[in-house]
Amino acid sequence: MTGLNKMDIQNVSAESLADLNDELSAMVRSGIPLDEGLRNAAKYLKKDSQSLIEQLIQKIEQGASLDAALESEAVRLPASYVALVKSGLQMGRLPEALTTFTSFSRARMELRREIGAALLYPAFVLFVAFLLSLFMCFIIFPELVTVDEIFQLKNTFLMNSFMKIIEFYQTWYLLIPLIFLLLIFSWNYSRHSFMMSREQNQSLSGALFTCLAYGWIPGYRKLIQDMNLSTFSEMAGVLLSYRVPLTDSLVLAAESTGNPKLINQFQRVAEKLEQGASLDISFQSAGQLPDYVKSMMVNPAHQNQLPGIMSEMARVYRTRVLNRMEWIKHILPVALVVLVAGGITICYALIVFLPFVEILKMLGSPSL
Repeated sequence: MTGLNKMDIQNVSAESLADLNDELSAMVRSGIPLDEGLRNAAKYLKKDSQSLIEQLIQKIEQGASLDAALESEAVRLPASYVALVKSGLQMGRLPEALTTFTSFSRARMELRREIGAALLYPAFVLFVAFLLSLFMCFIIFPELVTVDEIFQLKNTFLMNSFMKIIEFYQTWYLLIPLIFLLLIFSWNYSRHSFMMSREQNQSLSGALFTCLAYGWIPGYRKLIQDMNLSTFSEMAGVLLSYRVPLTDSLVLAAESTGNPKLINQFQRVAEKLEQGASLDISFQSAGQLPDYVKSMMVNPAHQNQLPGIMSEMARVYRTRVLNRMEWIKHILPVALVVLVAGGITICYALIVFLPFVEILKMLGSPSL
């Protein structure tokens, strides 16, 4: 990138990108020149957006189009965003394309905030539980060992197992705060990757941190898949409605998702179609699409109605996404409270009361 050292490149956050989208949509609708509008918008946007806007203004003033300017800054932007702008410009509906990206970004940001709020109480419970476990292992347990030595009690299998577990915990208890810190770091590090396709994390570390931060969330993988299919269906329907050729529509719609697997598969589909293969044969390589979606698209009777069919499928997947988000927001807090609070209660019941019960049994034994 001109004028920027690679180490100085700062990725634009999803929040800033959503704000920038709102400004771009308003500019295009009102007919304001992009360089003038971007310069005014920079005063109200976040710092990472301002840096991007300065580069865009420089490119546009040099005669570059908006998509070419964004392409030059692609290293700082999600691939899906750049492809979405290209699609919007090609069909002459840039504001609608930007609105599509913004709506999904804001929905994902809201979901992430809800998940973060749901994690606060279990995190507090786990922190208190960890402090109590230290009290149990380093204060209570030595007293139990002293009682065992004074009375020369005969240890049972349960007591021996309990002591081995406590001794193991005394050696490795620092792993718990380290794991906790790793989860917090993963959550903060991957805050941008939650806004885009799961497969879009190219680096191994990015994929690992995203998996640690979100992989455990029930339904997360299916949620991302439905988001991709919703974006693909909506963009394909709009592109086809503006008479964009089917091969170009499929590739541009796939690129709008940012999902490399989906993009590669539809590039192969487009190549087969251009080589003269039938729709049925060409779509066999689109493994990311559900079978019923492929059957709808390859049916000869549906070819003249593809724009409407794709728009309807987009509506269905968008509804699924919203329903799944609501389900996650409602089920996650309850599940975490039950698992964390319930699991900790059971563990302490065993850890605290089992040794005392065993000691009482041994003290009450006639053989003592």
